[in-house]
Amino acid sequence: MLACGFVNAGLRVFDIRDPYRPKEIAYWKPPAVRTAFLPGSGSWVPGADLTVDKIAGYVRWRKVVAANEMHGSHWELWATSDGNGFQIVRFTDTFKAAHGDLAEDSGDQPSSNHS
Repeated sequence: MLACGFVNAGLRVFDIRDPYRPKEIAYWKPPAVRTAFLPGSGSWVPGADLTVDKIAGYVRWRKVVAANEMHGSHWELWATSDGNGFQIVRFTDTFKAAHGDLAEDSGDQPSSNHS
């Protein structure tokens, strides 16, 4: 799987087993901050009504091992956005059922190195 930020279109996850035919299999958009007072945000200006939140392009995969062996481990996506800051996104049970071969733990952490 490949995860990337699409600025105002949120976080997108692709099945890239066939790199010539990538398929979008999941997405997540952080909530709009609307008129919240966010002077630390790069998009905030007084009186603005922000209907989208820009997500950063540097998404990270994180393997989380459960404290209880019965629960196993799972993958999370860590991302930041302009208005909502640091966020952790997890796959739903519905996603895992539909894409079990991609979502199951292979024992290896996805590589962020480019070959």
